[in-house]
Amino acid sequence: MRTLFLAYYFLCAATLLLCSSCSLVAPLMLRSRPAAAVTPRSKSPEFLRPVAVDQPASSRTASVPSANVRTAAPSPVGPSLSNTVPVQPTPLQYSAPQIETASAVQLKYAVLLDTEVEQLPPSGLLEQIDPWMGVPYRSGGSSKTGIDCSAFTMQVFEQWYGWKLPRTSKQQYAFCDRADLSALASGDLLFYATRGRSVSHVGIYLGNGKFVHASVSNGVTVSDISDPYYQKRFIAAGRVPAAAAR
Repeated sequence: MRTLFLAYYFLCAATLLLCSSCSLVAPLMLRSRPAAAVTPRSKSPEFLRPVAVDQPASSRTASVPSANVRTAAPSPVGPSLSNTVPVQPTPLQYSAPQIETASAVQLKYAVLLDTEVEQLPPSGLLEQIDPWMGVPYRSGGSSKTGIDCSAFTMQVFEQWYGWKLPRTSKQQYAFCDRADLSALASGDLLFYATRGRSVSHVGIYLGNGKFVHASVSNGVTVSDISDPYYQKRFIAAGRVPAAAAR
């Protein structure tokens, strides 16, 4: 019995000794273990992965289309047209410029008078004058072979206006009312003293300072009232009385 007790005692003592030796040896083993090799970090930069942020619907933008893709035009900002009454467009109305519808005679006299087509005398008057242009002067003549100044005015007035003028320039001067030179109208008569001091020449005012007459040197032609020759010999301007025009 004593032997068993001693054996049990030594067994317990050995167990305690073994446990204490393990608790002392473990830290020494940890200290003596070599440190694990640390792999150095790469110095190259590491980019952060993009983080998707949920944006509100109003601030989200669509992807940019490629250059060859057309995008729809933005809707104009304004009130809704769903409740508006449709308005029919009004067609533009305009008159074509007269130069586009002008006759050859009008274009001719626009050049001769150095004026716009809109400023020309009535086309009917020009059409009565034009056949006489270039007809030579002949004293006492009244035809296309030769005509004098008063016969020319008499022919034109009778053909265009239907008015019968006296035959000579002096008689026509006496027949007409005086007209203001600063307010001349097409169809007014201009009287000149080309021979002596009394009226001996007459012409028809056309506008823009120009008049048509049967000139001794050039026949039926257009001249300028500011020509020094005619300025020096000017007598008066006349207008057929309204009573005679009826």
